[in-house]
Amino acid sequence: MEFRNKREETADNRAADRELYRLLAAGDLPGAWLAAKSQMEKSGTENISCAAAFNRGLCFYRLGEYEKALGQLRQAEQSLGSPPDFDLAKKKLFLEALSGRGQETALIPLDPDGGEELYRYWLVRVKWLMTLSLLRLDRHEEAAGGIRFLRQYHIELE
Repeated sequence: MEFRNKREETADNRAADRELYRLLAAGDLPGAWLAAKSQMEKSGTENISCAAAFNRGLCFYRLGEYEKALGQLRQAEQSLGSPPDFDLAKKKLFLEALSGRGQETALIPLDPDGGEELYRYWLVRVKWLMTLSLLRLDRHEEAAGGIRFLRQYHIELE
């Protein structure tokens, strides 16, 4: 199955994506911001992977720049297309794994080396952070669709 997450990968893009991921995973928000800013200046919005767009959005979210986070997260969502949902057995185990982590799961960066088997999970994470951003901006009507989507994965907001 072909997803729209494909992009022309260069060694520089992959290295920049990994650097941003590592900085966010380490909790180095100032370093992550500098990496994201540099990445955006070099590549702009073209040919960006879902993980890179999500991680940029996460960086903006953690800095309180919710509108900018939304722009990056919409790009991440668009790059994924519509990955298939989990089958029933996988979904049950996924829900169990997710229930043990709680709300902090929304703020974990996405590993840019993840493969297609993670795309549905990535879509859940993208919609989760988008919805949190919309709620922070008091745009509850826009957030309603995300809230409904997240409920099917037993993720409750508000």
